[in-house]
Amino acid sequence: MKIYNSYTKQKELFKPLNDNKVNIYSCGPTVYSHAHVANFSAFIMGDLLSRYMRYSGYEVTWVMNITDVGHLTDDNSISDDGEDKMEKASKKENKTVWEIARFYEDAFLKDFDTLRLQRADVFPRATEHIPEMIEIVQDLVDKGYGYETSDGIYFDVSKFPAYGKLSGNTMENLNAGARIEINEDKRNSYDFALWKKLVGKNEHHIMHWDSPWGEGFPGWHVECSAMSRKYLGDTLDFHTGGEDNKFPHHESEIAQSETFTGKKYVNYWMHKSRVVINNQKMSKSLGNYFTLSDLLEKGYSAESVRYTFISAHYRSKLNFTLDSLDESQKSIDKFNDLIQQLLTVDGAAGNEKSIFSIIKSTKQQFEKAMDDDFNVSAALASLFGLLKSIRKQINKGNVSKESAVEIIAFLKKVDSIFAVFNFDKKEEKVFTAEEQEQIDMLIAKRKQYRLEKNWTASDKIRDELIKLGVEISDIKM
Repeated sequence: MKIYNSYTKQKELFKPLNDNKVNIYSCGPTVYSHAHVANFSAFIMGDLLSRYMRYSGYEVTWVMNITDVGHLTDDNSISDDGEDKMEKASKKENKTVWEIARFYEDAFLKDFDTLRLQRADVFPRATEHIPEMIEIVQDLVDKGYGYETSDGIYFDVSKFPAYGKLSGNTMENLNAGARIEINEDKRNSYDFALWKKLVGKNEHHIMHWDSPWGEGFPGWHVECSAMSRKYLGDTLDFHTGGEDNKFPHHESEIAQSETFTGKKYVNYWMHKSRVVINNQKMSKSLGNYFTLSDLLEKGYSAESVRYTFISAHYRSKLNFTLDSLDESQKSIDKFNDLIQQLLTVDGAAGNEKSIFSIIKSTKQQFEKAMDDDFNVSAALASLFGLLKSIRKQINKGNVSKESAVEIIAFLKKVDSIFAVFNFDKKEEKVFTAEEQEQIDMLIAKRKQYRLEKNWTASDKIRDELIKLGVEISDIKM
């Protein structure tokens, strides 16, 4: 298995830290509003990684944090300044910050389940790990990497020469003073906060805790260092997140974690490429985003959303459109139609060897693609090849019940990774006389379109029939 490591900028042969065990840490949501679907694209990437590692025989421990500490609206920059996200939501919705955190955490987990993500083994909350964060900050101060100012404790980036290697933002080209208001107390304008004091702009910050430096709250970056270490140890196999997390978040995690432990922090960094909508970044600040609920209300399935994000390679920018959801649903329907056929097939015995050969060949192609840095496009191509081959065999009457069981078993194994298929046998629907008349009329019209080779019109009627509960299988005689 080869994985593209964002840190080294190349594919590397995967070697786990501990034999058959794999640990994964994923940056989770900041629970001040509903996560939009672009946020979930990164979580789905983590889910895909976790599922495929289990498929490959590894014992996986997956940790995804819940950031429920109030954070600043521009804490993805290096200014350590701005309005608090949790408090902003608290004022807007007339709830306490604690109520905001729990409400949106519950909403996140509900969407998590709806999108068929397997629950992480641990969802640690930042607010429940303040002592672990203080331990790291104190150690960094004792070692001379952390220093105190009038408004907090900061990490001296100039003392960590590797800072910037992940993102490419080396200290030589970090001209932060030209972009942000310089904090005169900081040694370097790009030093990041480890702990913020309740002074100045942060004097009325609602979420705060006691510390050796007075009342305050942790810097964003130290949270992940503390929680990943507590549950997974000093060194991680994988750390995942969106590409926006590279700098300054993940860059700062590396600096503080490796300084604290004296060990390599992460062996394989994986970053989900940006999701755009109509070729513009999807974000809450721009207001051009969809939540999962928005899409479900429009009639799209959660499976089509999941399939859309899975089918595009995680390192490729995805232009998200509603049309892409329609195309995803059509692909899912093709497999679900095949599954329904297999659940009722009763072809002649004696052809099992050729069917098993198709399954074996597909499995080899599928795993080869997935082992190549999760080349899902090639993996899906192998599955569509299987679909085409099996349909031909069904049409010839060559698929027995025994063969059908093996094909379904293979598709279930594949779906343990993709989680988009439906293996429940559909109950036969009884139509009224009026409904049957409409169905017969549509089938006749579709047959005529197919004779005329008007495939677009034919497919449109097929979609109408599916909505009515009728599935069409075109068998070559």
